[in-house]
Parts: sequence; C-alpha cells; structure tokens
Amino acid sequence: MIINKRKLLCWVAVVSVAFVALQSCIQVQVAIPNRWNRRFAEKQDYIECLTADQLKEMILTDTTHFKIVMLYSTGCGPCGEHLRRTYAPAYAQHRDDVKFYFISESTGGIKYCRDELERLGLYDGKVLCFLDDRPQFDNQKQGKNANLQVFNNLANHIFTKGPKVTGNFGIPCEFVVSKDNRVLKCLVATPHSGSAIKTAQLWQVDFDRIQEIDFDSICRLEVEDGYFEGLPVCNGDYCPINKH
Repeated sequence: MIINKRKLLCWVAVVSVAFVALQSCIQVQVAIPNRWNRRFAEKQDYIECLTADQLKEMILTDTTHFKIVMLYSTGCGPCGEHLRRTYAPAYAQHRDDVKFYFISESTGGIKYCRDELERLGLYDGKVLCFLDDRPQFDNQKQGKNANLQVFNNLANHIFTKGPKVTGNFGIPCEFVVSKDNRVLKCLVATPHSGSAIKTAQLWQVDFDRIQEIDFDSICRLEVEDGYFEGLPVCNGDYCPINKH
C-alpha cells in the first residue's frame, strides 16, 4: 500500500495539536476544586487542609519569625513565575530566620503541588491548602467576584488591625508579616474603585531591610495624593518598597 506522505504529515499535525489541547484541558480541569481532588487531599498524610481559623492560628501563634505567606495555584502562571523568580531565591537565603508558608488556594491541582514545590526547592515536608466551606471563604459560593471577596475576607479575618484590605484581587495573594503579626499593606490604584488597600507582595519588599520595616505604615503605589487622607502613608526613603 502506498502512503501519501503529505496526508500522513497532516494527520500527525492534527493529532499533535489535539493531544496538546487535551493536555491543556486536563490541566485546567485538574486545577478546578472538586470532590475527587478534595478526597485526594484529605487522604494524604503530607497534605494539610486549613480553614481560615486554622490558618490564622498558625500564623499568629508564631511570634519569633517574620512570616511570608503565599496563596498560589498550580494552574496559575503568575504564581509559578513568583515562586521561581522571587520565592525560590528568598527561601534559599532566608529560610533560617524567616518562616515561609506556601498554601494552595484550594484543593484544585493539589496532586501536583508537591512536585512543583520540590522542583523549586521549596518543599519542607508538608503541602498546605486552604479549605473552608463557609460562604465568605468559598470561591464556588462567591459568584463572578469570587477572588475579589475571598482573599479580602481572608486577609481581614487574619489581620484585624488597621484599615480593611479591599484590593486583593486574586492569586498570587501574599502576606508579609512582622514578628508581632502586623501585615504590610499598600495603597494602590484600581480600575474598580479608583484606589484600594492590598497586602504587599514579596517582590516589592527589600528583603535585606525587613528588620527596618514599619509595618504600621502603608506603602503607596501609583496613587494620587488625597486618597485615604489621614492614613499613615509612607513616601520616599521611608518606604520599604523596592523601586522597579
């Protein structure tokens, strides 16, 4: 039988594209919380699922370290970039004097979290994930603005002092926390409300100056004068924020 090479190459190309598309679809589906990945998480000894109250207790009971907390997802491209470019070097350099918490924002993709953390040198023997069925902490019950509300609710549940966090618009969601459990906040411009307060991200912080940070100050990022008048907004050399 004579095989038409052109047709064969076309079929190979079609099958290859279909395979790549199928893999992408599987990865997306795996990252969505469902009863199967939740059941997987609850059966594994190395995975610990935390409610908002348990996460709060874990962070606030440690008063001997600065704490860096990151909520991420294995299906999130920006999360992967943050983990690789910012967290891996910081963890390698400061793991003895700063406590790092890497927390999957749900059970979605939880099966792959260990491999991802190990590949980046961030695995410490435990995979943590956030799992709270209360409506204010459940993405599935928050509608189209799920990420806007869930991570703001979580930040304000853990850190009750100072102005409310209104600008944590999804993952990666990060908390830079002092030894006495004050979280560093930033004033930012947003397309939703004109301005908002969010928690600072690790890439914004000069890690070598973490001992000097005034965690009661609010760092201003690209916001006009006049917003949130009366808040202790820091400027210039007094801000613990890198200029990028």
